[in-house]
Amino acid sequence: MISRRALAGLAGALGTGLAGTASAQSGGPFPNRPLKLVVPYTPGGSVDLMARAFGVRFSQHIGQTTVVENRPGASTMLATQYVARADPDGYTVLSGGTQMALMSHMGTQTPYDAERDLTAVAVLTLIPYLLVVRPDLPVRTVRELIDHAKARPGALTYASFGVGGAGHLAAEMFNAMAGTETLHIPYNGTAPGLNDVMAGRVDMSFCTIPPAIPGIQAGRLRAIALTGLQHLRALPGIPTISEAGLAGYECVSMNVLFVPSATAADRVARLNQAAVAALRDPELRDLLEEQGFVPAEPMDPASTRRSFDQSVAKLVAIIQRANIRA
Repeated sequence: MISRRALAGLAGALGTGLAGTASAQSGGPFPNRPLKLVVPYTPGGSVDLMARAFGVRFSQHIGQTTVVENRPGASTMLATQYVARADPDGYTVLSGGTQMALMSHMGTQTPYDAERDLTAVAVLTLIPYLLVVRPDLPVRTVRELIDHAKARPGALTYASFGVGGAGHLAAEMFNAMAGTETLHIPYNGTAPGLNDVMAGRVDMSFCTIPPAIPGIQAGRLRAIALTGLQHLRALPGIPTISEAGLAGYECVSMNVLFVPSATAADRVARLNQAAVAALRDPELRDLLEEQGFVPAEPMDPASTRRSFDQSVAKLVAIIQRANIRA
């Protein structure tokens, strides 16, 4: 797998090679000054590095520098609120995910309405997750795991990176479709949960992919299957859950660009055009795929919104079935 340093190296060009393209003028064609790409996570994480690598190519196609600004906190709500309340001029863009639209369905009062206050621009990536188990658990396939869990209802435990997060929803979708019952152990992040799986204190996890790779390579985690429908270059030979025993299973997050809802349609279209062009870059696609992301196929803003809403609706059904409250 390509190193995170390589991905960060591509992102390092951000704000250096293109800094001279920014214009100090306030009028003229859009855009004529730098744009801000708001990321709702801390610097250095996989989504942050993805956004920074994308930002380099996006800057080249939009014709202005794109500055990444990290605004982590409150389960992505701080960044989402910031962009929802920004001037609708097209210069403040959110690198958002399905999580921002799910909070209100888990009993959390959000300071924004994801459908009303934000306009979708373009899908960047799909983010699948990985089902891993402790290496001494006597299962090596999805079917063996289902049989093992059914023979021990409520006994198997799974770690997630937070209540209502993608790992939690992926596990509850698995339980619903497989007819299994497993016990949720939430953690504050992926790393501490994986540490307990590797130590044998927890049986399994539906986790983000990059943090699991070292444990898999060291034999401290066993990779079982992917939650998406595509095979990944980062994990050759690992099947999807759907093809390995649970037909139709798919649980992925989407990373989507959003702007405030009052942004002019011609500016949304211009942002979409630059995003689609950036994602056609072979080097960027290779970097994203080798980090476990699935680069999105080109979509116009209307198609992006429909795809995002469909993904959210599927996850809301899991939240309601499992009665998840954040």
